[in-house]
Amino acid sequence: MFPFACVATLTFALASLPPAAALIVPGHHNPGAAVVPSWTQFLRAHNDARSAVGLPPVTWNWTLELDAMQYANKLRVPCKLSPMRWTTDGVYGRNLYWASGHHSAAHAVAAWVGERRWYDHRANACAPGKTTCGEYTQVVWNTTRELGCGRRTCQNGLDTVAVCDYFPPGNYVGVLPY
Repeated sequence: MFPFACVATLTFALASLPPAAALIVPGHHNPGAAVVPSWTQFLRAHNDARSAVGLPPVTWNWTLELDAMQYANKLRVPCKLSPMRWTTDGVYGRNLYWASGHHSAAHAVAAWVGERRWYDHRANACAPGKTTCGEYTQVVWNTTRELGCGRRTCQNGLDTVAVCDYFPPGNYVGVLPY
């Protein structure tokens, strides 16, 4: 078979897989275990959190993913969550994640959703003494319809950063997320 025909056949075969299809990675730490692509992990975890509060699912947006991946690529060099000036500031909502060690996309979203325990819905504020619950409210913002995220290993090779962009953005002062 000609090389072009092999590539075309392989491309068609991969393109015909459903988006949620898992990939088998030989030699992975758990041989034969299915690896779910990061974008699928991000999307599922967000939609699970949204479903838990009665909200419709968000859809994946590849343009948002590109922006988030570019942001994550910049964060991976210093490997810290110092917000940067970015061309899409104000256009998208954004959550940032950093953790020591290698972490999956699902872990990043779980960290944001874990802030739910500090969110007081009646007061629409973080619980007294807690300053972090805005990542959770962005995940479950009721008017957000699209999501795109990127996850990178830091340049040090040890740590993980992740970025999710949301459209339309949320976290408006004085407005309930759901």
